Formats: sequence, C-alpha cells, structure tokens
Amino acid sequence: MNKALAIGWTLALVWLSLAAMVDGVLYEIELNNFEAVPQEIDDFLEYGTIRLTRKGRNQLGVSGSFSVLTNAGKETLVRWIVYKYDFMGNRRMFVNGEGTLCEIIAKDELIYPNLLETSNMPPQDACPFPKGNYTINNFVMEEQRLPPAVPASDWLIETIITRGGKIGGGFRVSFTTK
Repeated sequence: MNKALAIGWTLALVWLSLAAMVDGVLYEIELNNFEAVPQEIDDFLEYGTIRLTRKGRNQLGVSGSFSVLTNAGKETLVRWIVYKYDFMGNRRMFVNGEGTLCEIIAKDELIYPNLLETSNMPPQDACPFPKGNYTINNFVMEEQRLPPAVPASDWLIETIITRGGKIGGGFRVSFTTK
C-alpha cells in the first residue's frame, strides 16, 4: 500500500470526513465504530455534531458542525496510525505518519480541495487554521481517489491532533473490509 493511499485515508479523518465506497472497488467496507479521542486540552476543539453516516451500500459521508476554539498553526501536530488486526485479533501497525497541521493541509491534493466544496472550511493556504465554527454538508470523497483493492480484515484508523505534547482532538474509526 503506497504512502499516498495511507495519507488519503487518514486525512479524511483529520478533516472530519471519510471516503465514499463505490461499486468500482474490489471490496466492501462495514463501519464498526466512529468515536472522538478524549481531549487533554479543553480550549482547542469542540466536536459538535460531526457524524459519519452510511449513504448507500458502499458510501459513507460526513456531515455536521464543529468549532476550533484557538488558531492552530505550525505548533499543531497531526499523527495518524492505521492498524490491521491479524487472525488472532492482535492489532498490528500497518502504516503511520505525522506532520504539522499547516503542512498537511497545504500539501493535500486528495481530500481538502474537495472538502472545500461542501463546507465553510478556510482556504488551503490558511495558516494558522483560524478559530471559528465550521460546517460540513454531506461530504463524500470522489470515487477515483479510492484504492482498487484492500486486504480483507478488521482495521482501526487513529488520527490525533496535539499541541505541546497534549491531545487537542482526534478520531478513531474501526471498520471491516470484505
């Protein structure tokens, strides 16, 4: 699995979205759980009404509102880990990465440009990411951005946003590929 694929999957979570699953792929995704990561910084992010929902047999979408309570600049780090569960139920790291929030947004070609079309998110070159209230209206990723095949397994994607080593927010999504 290449690095662009891993970044694409996890950025979807950073931007509070998840890719749509379409008929052209060789697998089906079953969503098991979508949860917020407990925060250690009280004045960083309010999760609001963000929800991940099934839009069709092979489509998931993100809708809702959230608030960024403070400007998030180069000191704000994003870390993601994709875990694959083995046949014994043990969690194994599949791929991981990290970077500053500003770098990730500026370099993203997969998620953020399309997210701008269905939200009031700030422009891609905005750094720091400005505090404010944001709404995502039924975001579903373009189908050609999905990998053609993913191994059948149980998966966990964990994306965590930190500042000064403390957790400001994040999400965990568990799903099964068939």
